[in-house]
Amino acid sequence: MTSLRSVWPAKDPEEALVAEFSYANEIQEGETIVSVSVSCSVLAGADSNPAAVLNGTPTLSGSSVLLPFHAGLDGVNYRLRCVATLSSGRILVRAANLPVRTA
Repeated sequence: MTSLRSVWPAKDPEEALVAEFSYANEIQEGETIVSVSVSCSVLAGADSNPAAVLNGTPTLSGSSVLLPFHAGLDGVNYRLRCVATLSSGRILVRAANLPVRTA
């Protein structure tokens, strides 16, 4: 899954997937991603612990951030957000909406 600011297809609560947040179109020559911060919040529905959707540490792959995620509650729409700090000091943000629905 790749995103700028989009809505992803629904995932089942049992699925474990990896999101790719690509910054390739905005990173300038010589810049690299030096740190990332990720979060998950609820857009619609009820989940008292939306951070539980995050499944491990994000990893860097060139100009992309790979974020493992899983679980989620049926009927809840989540927002995954990835903030990348570049070697130049610039900060770029990507986000995506993730609906969770039982198949």
